[in-house]
Amino acid sequence: MNLELIFTIVNSIAFLCWIFLFILYQKRWVYQFLYSFIFILLSGTYFFFITQGLGDETGGGFDTLAKVKLLFSSDQALLAGWIHYLTFDLFVGMWVCHNADRRGINRWILLPCLVLTFIAGPTGLLLYIIIRMIHSKKLIQEPFNEAFVSKS
Repeated sequence: MNLELIFTIVNSIAFLCWIFLFILYQKRWVYQFLYSFIFILLSGTYFFFITQGLGDETGGGFDTLAKVKLLFSSDQALLAGWIHYLTFDLFVGMWVCHNADRRGINRWILLPCLVLTFIAGPTGLLLYIIIRMIHSKKLIQEPFNEAFVSKS
């Protein structure tokens, strides 16, 4: 199996999904499509490669950084790790878009958050949380509290 080809395919799928998410984030079908098809596809691909890659006797584990590095010493496990990042960052991006739409936060203000989430996951989420705090004029934030939402 050509792992470079799989890498290119999952990267392309994720990139296209980010474009759809930014352009069409106010459309319900985008979330349904991502959640029902893309996340299943990426998660299934992840599961396949993580079981292939972690099946090797690497001596890796989760209790030290050195052992985590060993876990990802096979190309299959490394690809699975990358798919893990792509999937979770896209999920966070989906949450950010939906949350921002419900609060009436402008799409162009959201763009830097999405770009950063795509490139550096938690940094984009941090920027969105800061923007949301400024927009809501509240320091304490609740991720799902709809009581202060401007849109229904």
